[in-house]
Amino acid sequence: MSETLGSELKKLRKGRKMTLKELSAESGLSISFLSQVERDLRTLTFTSLKKISEALDVNVNFFFDDNQKDPVDTASLNGNFSYEDLSGDIENPLFTPALVELKAGETQHSPYTHRGQEFIYVLSGTLQVIIQGARTVLGPGDSIHIDSKMEHEWYNDTEEPAKILLVSSTVI
Repeated sequence: MSETLGSELKKLRKGRKMTLKELSAESGLSISFLSQVERDLRTLTFTSLKKISEALDVNVNFFFDDNQKDPVDTASLNGNFSYEDLSGDIENPLFTPALVELKAGETQHSPYTHRGQEFIYVLSGTLQVIIQGARTVLGPGDSIHIDSKMEHEWYNDTEEPAKILLVSSTVI
């Protein structure tokens, strides 16, 4: 049976001998928020999961990998997104393609930076993208390529879901 995201995060954090305080400092998320996520009391946005993944030095796919002993069931996320890994069977890929659906009504977060790059192609809906303080609105058929070392964030603050193709890399 699949583990919950919270229990998987806690197991990974403890395996890295990292305290909640250290994870908070690395991810920019509060200790109380992280504690609630680990106890499955809070939902996660895709942005928050990416921040946590980066702080734990794993690709976000780690939590959805079918080859992992106990992958997290997407339904157990209780978050505002769904995620489908499209990377196939390539070992140590240089980039990770995924189909991400952001539910309606996500609010703006704090911009952040991380290694690598992101390419986003909007399949349906509307996506807000902020890079270095400059806002861009993407609709179906629009795309953007982001140097992830620049402060950025993206989210769906509309009344409709947004479906995107996300191709990300942590390779520098």
